Amino acid sequence: MPVEKRNYAYYRLSQEDGDVESGSENESCSITSQRACVQRYLLSQGISPEDFEEIVDDGYSGTNMNRPGIARLLQLAESSRVGTILVRDLSRFSRNYLEAGHYLEFVFPLLNIRFISINDQFDSATLGETTGGLELAIRNLMNQMYSQDISRKIKSTVDMKKLSGEYAYGAVPFGYKKGRKHNTIEVDEPAALIVREVFQLAAEGKTITQIAHVMNERGVITPSVYMAATRGRYKTRSTWSYESVRNLLENRIYTGDTVPFKSHVVRVGSSRVKHIPPELQEVLPDTHEAIISRETFYLARQVVKSNVKSKPAAPPNPFTSKLVCGCCGNRLVKGKEQNKFWRCTSHRYVPDSPCANVKIEEKKLSEVVLRAILAQCKLLDEHIRGVKIESRSVRSRQEILDSQCRAYRKELDRLGSAKMRYYEDYAAGRLTKEGFAIRKSGIANQEGEINLKLQVAENQLDQLQERLKESTSQLVESERVTAYQDVTELTPDLVKALIRQITVRPDGGIIISWNYRDELMGMVEFEQFIVEEQAV
Repeated sequence: MPVEKRNYAYYRLSQEDGDVESGSENESCSITSQRACVQRYLLSQGISPEDFEEIVDDGYSGTNMNRPGIARLLQLAESSRVGTILVRDLSRFSRNYLEAGHYLEFVFPLLNIRFISINDQFDSATLGETTGGLELAIRNLMNQMYSQDISRKIKSTVDMKKLSGEYAYGAVPFGYKKGRKHNTIEVDEPAALIVREVFQLAAEGKTITQIAHVMNERGVITPSVYMAATRGRYKTRSTWSYESVRNLLENRIYTGDTVPFKSHVVRVGSSRVKHIPPELQEVLPDTHEAIISRETFYLARQVVKSNVKSKPAAPPNPFTSKLVCGCCGNRLVKGKEQNKFWRCTSHRYVPDSPCANVKIEEKKLSEVVLRAILAQCKLLDEHIRGVKIESRSVRSRQEILDSQCRAYRKELDRLGSAKMRYYEDYAAGRLTKEGFAIRKSGIANQEGEINLKLQVAENQLDQLQERLKESTSQLVESERVTAYQDVTELTPDLVKALIRQITVRPDGGIIISWNYRDELMGMVEFEQFIVEEQAV
């Protein structure tokens, strides 16, 4: 079946421009403004806005394409599922003139996608094979220069606010809340009591693990749960862990001091961040009300330092960051290289937690995962053979339909010539008016029948072409996996390429989630592969 193409309206807002960050709006006014502009345009063209699906990137820079919404849109485009892309202006799509030009000049025309920018009065459907040429390139370049210039100005303004003691850091840390005055924070007393308790336990000499255990035994609410209840839109964890305690103990802000710059971007528009060593970080004292004293902070810091031990760099492990606890969702750890088992450490902090039973031997895990990969390769290899057989059948059917279409067109040409001869005979008086009308009517009936057959054949050809395109895409994705069918050992690169996540259950069973599952869901014969084995 041919892939259904849909139309999309794309909206983007930079983080500095919106109201979402301040918490005053669920959706920024600028996105609303873009939507209103797009809807007015569609209505003026006699098109229902409901015919366009919306994709939104709220809080993302236009200087690069690292945005979830645009990534989804381009993925749909590459899958031939996009008919039209509509934006308010070109800068919403991209402020990088090279990237924007690449998509408008090459990618979208190749994929037969119509691109409309309302304010730029740009519509690829009316420009034929051109895209506005020099005018569009200059406009894209101006967008990029403007974006870089405004980014520098915004950064400079924010830096000055930070250096003057204003709180211009986005989210407010646990223990504080936004002050009544703009760019200030004040103590959130219920949360501050918890912060003081954590620091007091650390100052008394308790380790981070012991502190987490105490907090869980007492049933103290975690920072994430508290902030989700008071601020919303937080990913929560109901139990205290090593990280949640350490994050509090390492944060100097609780002393009333602020560290304005812990890192900096390499250049404007870059996603690369360079961290500043602690000894080189600038400290601004007494910028806000303190929750704990500096003496308590330094005493508590000794607990953190005592847990940091220099270890020789271990060789990369294929399962690092891939193993997840089937009870709490926490990452499994192995600790020292010589340890045999991967375990969930949540039971260290939560009394009587079922996570204590979540463990798996690395050797056994490697065997199971390797067998699963080889089984997947075998499954997809069989599917590839089936797709290739089907593709040959489709191409054979294409040749037959092509031949039929040529015959239908040739017959239409013949009938057209015959109709012209009858007209010449009628004009020359060799054929009566009634005779010409009868013959003309007969030819018209034949032409109607042949045109109908031609239309059916051409529609079938289009469907076959879509099937071939889909089969080619499946072959490419499948062969990307079957390239590993002769592997004999697991490597970090292999696991990273094929496996998204491995969930380990308390009974020792594992469930493997594959990276390519979503890409191959269109396969008729493909089935999700789940591995369940008992660990020894």
